[in-house]
Parts: sequence; C-alpha cells; structure tokens
Amino acid sequence: MNKDLCELINGIDGLIKVEKNDSAVEIISDKILNDYCPNNEKGLKRKTGEKGQCIGYNESIISAYISFLKNYESANSEEKIESGKLAQYAILWLCYKINQHLNITGGIDNIYNEIIGYDYWNSNYHSYIEHIKNLKDMDIKIICNFYEAFKILCNIYTEFDEGTQDCNNYLGKAKEFVDKYNELNKDPNITEDSPYYQVWSILSTDYDNFKKKCGNNQSSNFPSLPQIKPAKNSVHDSMQSSEDISSSPIATKLIPVLSTFAAIPIFFGIAYKAIFKRKVKKTKEENESLYVI
Repeated sequence: MNKDLCELINGIDGLIKVEKNDSAVEIISDKILNDYCPNNEKGLKRKTGEKGQCIGYNESIISAYISFLKNYESANSEEKIESGKLAQYAILWLCYKINQHLNITGGIDNIYNEIIGYDYWNSNYHSYIEHIKNLKDMDIKIICNFYEAFKILCNIYTEFDEGTQDCNNYLGKAKEFVDKYNELNKDPNITEDSPYYQVWSILSTDYDNFKKKCGNNQSSNFPSLPQIKPAKNSVHDSMQSSEDISSSPIATKLIPVLSTFAAIPIFFGIAYKAIFKRKVKKTKEENESLYVI
C-alpha cells in the first residue's frame, strides 16, 4: 500500500455516486468511465449513438474497476505494487460498490457473469476478469468489512507526512483499524484456510509496514493486530478422527465382526480346557481300573 494507490482509489470512487432515497436509487457516473465500456461493434444491446457508453450501474462499476487497475499500472509511482495484491485492493472497492446498490443481486458472481457476456471485456481485460473469478465466491458483507479496514488504513497512508514522520497523530486511526480487525476476527468464517486469509494477510502487512515508517520509538505505541484464527479443522482433527471412525457406518459394521473374531479364541480356549480335563479324568479312571485288576 502507498499514498498513490489510496489517492487513485479515492478518485475512482468519486466517479460513481449512489444517492438513495425512499423510492429510488440515483446513479451518477462520470463520462470518463465510458473509456472502458463495451463499444457498439463488440458490445451487446448497444444502440446507435451509444458507442462506448456505459449503460447501467453494473457497467459503470466494471469500467471503474478496469480504469483503476489500468491507471495504477501506467502511473509513475515510486513504490510499485504487485499485480495480484493490486487486484485485491480493486476487488475490495468493487465489492463495496456492489453493496452500495441494494437492487444488485448475486454479488460478485453476478458481476462476473456480466463481464464475460461481453467479448470486448473478455478479450481485452481477461487477466482482470480472472481476479474477479477467483474471488467471486466470497461473502460481500465480509469483504465490505475488510474494505472499511482498508479505508481506515488508506487514510493513514494518505495523511502521513514523510517530512515530519510524527506518527503520534495517527494513533487514533491505528486503534480504529485494530478494532475493526478484532471485529473481523470474531467472524467464524475468517480463518487461515478461508478465502479471506489473503486479504487479511495483505492488510496486516500494510499496517506493519506503516509502523516501520515510524521507527521503533513511535511504533511501540501502536496497538498490535490479533492473530487470525487457525484453520477450522486443525484444532479438533485428532479428537474427531477417533470419534468419526467409531461413529461411521463402516465402524458400526466392523465392531460386531471384530467382537466375533475376538470371541473365537476365547471360545476355543474354554473348549480346549474342557476337553483336556475330560481326557485327564478318563485317563486317570482307566489307570485306577487297571490297578484294581
């Protein structure tokens, strides 16, 4: 994360405004977003005179998502961000924008299906689309909570003065960020083996990197982040494995069989002892009778 990234995402966010009232939702989008909307030749349902024009909310936010990634890649930022991480930031923003419009159903899955419906997007921005595909099964409400944490951290990076590096001014916002992470950590769906782990890890690293900017003297004043919960299955695996085996249908069938096999040697042992005693008794009686004669 860096200042350039945060300023760009704030700028893109301002291009689409969602104003809600009791009866309707009004969408106001800047014409600059038309640069990345389907054109009349390759788009679908494009009317004459609407070449390269965004139609509807979905197309506007898809265009803004692409615009954000394209603009950052071409910017002369001192700190370049790896493409996978950059896409994660863009996805956070996209989910937040989807959630702003109450009439959109299906979330990321719906947006993804709309994108691949246009050859223009699918041909020219396939790599961007794949990032959406990889994350389309996430819960939008959870992602929006991560976006809130992202915005807090972005505000810190944007306001940070590299000249003075007085980090004490940002302790309040740092506490807000950690509080949001503590809140996220209560969600049982956010664990080490969940699809949210990568987002958790990226923002955690961004927070720790900001603390490093402050130096050891000031960073010690910043609250620490909680550890993400371990994988759901790791804690009880050893305990549940024996329970699962004993309660499984196979085990239910095996136990009587094993019991039968266990009983066989016991039965033969008892039978052997009885036969041996009878033989000893018979031999003893025969010997006594011979002695009498």
